[in-house]
Formats: sequence, C-alpha cells, structure tokens
Amino acid sequence: MPPHRFSIGQLVRLTKNRLLSRPANQTYTIQAPLPWQGDQPQYRLRDAQSNQERVALEQDLERINLI
Repeated sequence: MPPHRFSIGQLVRLTKNRLLSRPANQTYTIQAPLPWQGDQPQYRLRDAQSNQERVALEQDLERINLI
C-alpha cells in the first residue's frame, strides 16, 4: 500500500463541503495517520477552535497552504 499523503501537523480542510454542517467546514490539523479503511488511508483530525476531533478518509481532505 502506498504511504499516507498527509503528515502529522499539516493543515487540511474537508472537501465535501455541501454535506457538512457549518462547524464541520473548518481547518483541521492532522493528529495521526490511522489504518486504511478499505482502499483509502484515513486520519485523525483536530479542529483547533473547538478542540473537536474527527476521522476522515484521505480522499475527503485537501491541504491548506499558508502564504
């Protein structure tokens, strides 16, 4: 299996915005890579503003580049 694309500490956003509640459409920090779910790697994420954690598949994340 290929390696996880994101690493701990990277900032990401969930890409399926139309299906998310407003609070879920936030910036998250990668906390840990998790085992694969079927054919997709998954990650544990944390939202710094609300201190909430969630799990997401790699295909549902996009990297945030800070300028």
